[in-house]
Amino acid sequence: MSDQIAAKPRPISRIVCDARRRRTRQSMERRFTGEFSLGEPVRAATVIRNDGTYPHKDIGEPLVHPGDTGIVRESWSFLGEIYYTVEFMARSVFVIMRGHEMARMGTTFDVV
Repeated sequence: MSDQIAAKPRPISRIVCDARRRRTRQSMERRFTGEFSLGEPVRAATVIRNDGTYPHKDIGEPLVHPGDTGIVRESWSFLGEIYYTVEFMARSVFVIMRGHEMARMGTTFDVV
């Protein structure tokens, strides 16, 4: 009889989602990966073309050219990748970019 009580499975409890830990982990990931911060001036490393989401421009029309300078206005993560909203004031556009599509100001920049 005591064997049946000891063999009875115990309920297992675990934390499925802890928002505080998630926010801390995301901010630490951004800090340690050397990604861009808000308000940081950046330079485009590639041509960014309209994929159909930018209004009043034709699909495939270049929005940003390599070497254009802008400022990071927003950052977020989607499906494990970090995206940035960058404002290019000289061209009057806001563009969503990934980290490998831009470079920090003051670094060596080679147009390919």
